[in-house]
Amino acid sequence: MQNMIKKLAITGGTHGNELTGVYLINKFKKNPKLIQREGFETIIMHNNLKAMQKCTRYIDKDLNRTFKTEDLNDPNKADYEDLLAKVINAKLGPKGSEHPNVDFIVDLHSTTSNMGLSIVIDEGSKLTWQVAAYLKEMEPRVNIFRWKGDTKDVSFVNSIAKNGFAIEVGAIPQGVLRSDLFFDTEKLIHHILDFIEKLNNKKFQKNYTSIEIYDHIELLDFPRDENGDIVAMVHPSLQDKDYTKLKKGDPLFITLEGEDIIYDKDEEVYPLFINEAAYYEKGFAMCLTQKKVIKI
Repeated sequence: MQNMIKKLAITGGTHGNELTGVYLINKFKKNPKLIQREGFETIIMHNNLKAMQKCTRYIDKDLNRTFKTEDLNDPNKADYEDLLAKVINAKLGPKGSEHPNVDFIVDLHSTTSNMGLSIVIDEGSKLTWQVAAYLKEMEPRVNIFRWKGDTKDVSFVNSIAKNGFAIEVGAIPQGVLRSDLFFDTEKLIHHILDFIEKLNNKKFQKNYTSIEIYDHIELLDFPRDENGDIVAMVHPSLQDKDYTKLKKGDPLFITLEGEDIIYDKDEEVYPLFINEAAYYEKGFAMCLTQKKVIKI
């Protein structure tokens, strides 16, 4: 790997009610030496201050779905988050540039699902996968999720840079600060910064060749009636079982009357983002994935 990272951005508050990232950025602003490393600059920023002030996910629309290239270039996109995305893109990007203002973005999130410590990668670069593999080695509890998304073009904050990913930790209720996952997330950030410092100074010679991931298959919605109302819930035997194998015949949902709905496909899958509160409005109850080892 010949990548030289000159600027790395750590962002939080993309969703204003996900407080882990909000308060880690607060901490780093008060103690900048914590994130200083030799050979590159670390930028820290809150992404959606207005949503943070209201402790809500967003004002007009999900900021983390507004970084599609066509939307960033569309002058008619003028909702609050649309305009905010353009400001962030100008500061950190611009997206698609050969020389963006930052080389790597780590965007901090939390989830109401029992995801533990998760790294969410979309179109990962070689360097992105190497950092993820290092994190997995340093902290075996980390799981790597390759997201294929609910939009055609990658629309996450971290897509502005050529390298980067989101850190997703849970289970944490919206608007709640949970200490164990706060410090776990901070530890992952320090591992990332240490890796980049070693890489830039040619003190890290290891080249990871493969990594175990959970690969996105589909977004699965709740069962609904003809009016679009939910008629079944996540089954209690599946609730909080993110990253656990689901096989044919296992309970998947349970109706409001208490009848089981069984998973009936032959393919064994691993559900993630199970019963995530923020995804009710997006129309899915969980993401189904395959567990595999890929070359990087």
